[in-house]
Amino acid sequence: MSIHLTFKNIRYSDAVSSHVHKAFEELIKITDNKFPFHVNLNKITQESYHVGINCSYKNKCLFSKGDHENLYKALSKGIDSMKTQVIRKAEKIRS
Repeated sequence: MSIHLTFKNIRYSDAVSSHVHKAFEELIKITDNKFPFHVNLNKITQESYHVGINCSYKNKCLFSKGDHENLYKALSKGIDSMKTQVIRKAEKIRS
């Protein structure tokens, strides 16, 4: 599967896109690359970014978000939250 990026109020950047794909490497390994991730990068104000991440994992809708003045830190918060959710769902399914 893949990562679908949406840039809102932010100009598309190859550097940001590359960073997102690199940051998702571990999550893609955990999910065996079977589930698409939708990542929304949004500049809310001049000094604030919002990152929203959606994934339908094993018929469960997962959502995480991250807010920060730095886009990369907002992204990191969102990915960490999604990683926690995916790991918990995977453990429940194994049990």
